[in-house]
Amino acid sequence: MLIWLAKAGRLDLLRDQYQRILIPPEVYTEVVVDGLREGYPDAYVVKDAVEQGWIVVEANEAGGRERRLTDDLREIHEGEAAAMVLALSRGLPILVDESSGRILAEALGLAPKGTLYVVLKALHDGKLTGSEVRDAIASMVSSGFRIEPSLLERVLREVTLFSKRDGSLGA
Repeated sequence: MLIWLAKAGRLDLLRDQYQRILIPPEVYTEVVVDGLREGYPDAYVVKDAVEQGWIVVEANEAGGRERRLTDDLREIHEGEAAAMVLALSRGLPILVDESSGRILAEALGLAPKGTLYVVLKALHDGKLTGSEVRDAIASMVSSGFRIEPSLLERVLREVTLFSKRDGSLGA
């Protein structure tokens, strides 16, 4: 999620909606350290947010619980597992896009939210116009964000319908 919103120039939506985001060191390494090494511009955006203090890197105190999750479920990345353990230990919501991660989060009793939720919530909260939502989604998709065509169609239809009701269709 951090990567996609940063690529779309909309990482600020997380700050607007949650004020502060906690990420485990595994996510920081995956997104920032590895991203900088690979030369990804979005890694600098996330690094800046960490330096500004609204994205906070916080280690888990659960003693390897995330390793058990990744050992048992090969589709779950170490960063996703660590984020779930952190969310569980702090009683926080989890932000995750991968379907395998969302399924596991739900099985653990978490209520996962994804990138599209964040973008659509910004529309409903008046933080983005319909046009800005469509642009953000197009930017993410052109950067490699995977979305089922039927889901994309439903999301864009919702954006259009909401924009018509709200009077911000062309805005």
